[in-house]
Amino acid sequence: MQRMTTSEITVLAWGIGLLFLYGVLHMTGLELIRRAKPRQEKHRYLGLLFTFWGLAMLHLLEIALAAVVLAFLVSQSGNGSLSESLGSTAADYLYFAGVSFATLGYTQLEAHGAIRLLVMTVSLSGFMLITWSATFIYTIWGESFRE
Repeated sequence: MQRMTTSEITVLAWGIGLLFLYGVLHMTGLELIRRAKPRQEKHRYLGLLFTFWGLAMLHLLEIALAAVVLAFLVSQSGNGSLSESLGSTAADYLYFAGVSFATLGYTQLEAHGAIRLLVMTVSLSGFMLITWSATFIYTIWGESFRE
C-alpha cells in the first residue's frame, strides 16, 4: 500500500475540518431554530413548518459551504478534478456539492484524484446532518402533538 500524497492529505484535512465546522454550525442552527420557532401551544403547525424551513435553509447553507471549499480545492493544482461534463460556475459546484451531500455521493458526476476525499467527507457529513435534522424535527413533532 502506498502512502498518501501531500495533495490527498491536504484535501482530507479540509474535509475533516469541514466536518468539524458542520458540527458546530448545525448545532448552533438547531438551537436558533428551536428558540425562534413559534410556541407549540398556540401554533402547532406553524412551529413545525418553521422548523422544516429552518432545517432546509440550514442544509442549503451547509451545501453552499461545501461548494465553496470544493471550488477552492479544485482550483488548486494537484488536487484533482470533477467530471468534464461539469462546468466551473458557482451553480455547477453547488449542484455537485448538493447531490453529494444528499445522496451519499451517488451522482452521474465523478471526482478524480485527491478531491474524491473531500467528496467522501461531504457525503458522510450529509448523511450525519440529515439524520440529525430528522431526529430534531421528529422531536419537535412529538412536542407539538403530545397530549
